[in-house]
Amino acid sequence: MIIQNGAKFVEISAPRRISDSIYTTGELFGPPEEQSLIIDSRKGLIIITGCAHPGIVNIVKRAKKLMKKGKVYLVLGGLHHPPLSCVKEFKELGVEKVAPSHCTGNLAREAFRKEYKENFIEYGVGKTVEIK
Repeated sequence: MIIQNGAKFVEISAPRRISDSIYTTGELFGPPEEQSLIIDSRKGLIIITGCAHPGIVNIVKRAKKLMKKGKVYLVLGGLHHPPLSCVKEFKELGVEKVAPSHCTGNLAREAFRKEYKENFIEYGVGKTVEIK
């Protein structure tokens, strides 16, 4: 359908640069296998997840390793009901801001809100996050 509508379809399974400052982690084991986007911004890495089935901490570590950068400015997206210990792991990994959405779960969302305070971003469908 993508091709029939005139768009170019490129299947990506390995880590790859998509465009200026935008990369993919490549497929990470799930199930299901899943990819996340990485934006290399002036403020640090911005990691955008779908549902984070491979584990959100694994995704953050993969992004840091691929990009050879230690600073993670923002992790945004579904975090797939992570264990509460991931809040501490995010801090240890240097994640500055967090915007958990749909499948994170209320307990984890509240743990992030409590720990991250003003660096917790309320996020979900229809919300816009602007990075200046």
